[in-house]
Amino acid sequence: MKMNKKRLLKLADLLEADAKNKKGIKFDLGMIGESSDWMAETFEPKVDCGTTACAMGLAAISGAFKGAGLSYKVTGNAIDTTMNGRRTSYIRSACRVFEITYREANYLFSPYWYFKSIPRGSAGEIKVAKLIRDFVAGKVAFP
Repeated sequence: MKMNKKRLLKLADLLEADAKNKKGIKFDLGMIGESSDWMAETFEPKVDCGTTACAMGLAAISGAFKGAGLSYKVTGNAIDTTMNGRRTSYIRSACRVFEITYREANYLFSPYWYFKSIPRGSAGEIKVAKLIRDFVAGKVAFP
């Protein structure tokens, strides 16, 4: 499978831009996407501080990969990723959008691969963006 480097680098750009935006999403690699206000009765995901999301949540909410079929559906105060309107796991969505293997998608986007600390906040976005850039450049050796 040949990875879609252009899309991966676009996501790295999105993560870095959001990290610099004080009013951007509250980044948490352990959460696809949900309202930052757990008491909210309604939730409309936006790329702002009212939403907590991971890299794939940001990718879906931003609309930047809509042409590739990636979007989301809201259930209560949380989102699920969708591909062409059908709910699918964020890992399967990553495989399809970025044309990477399941293992590669897990390595880049699953909190379990980060072992001791799940990336959060702007530092987390920068960390994930760097991993994506290193992966695209062939600098990442899988464990």
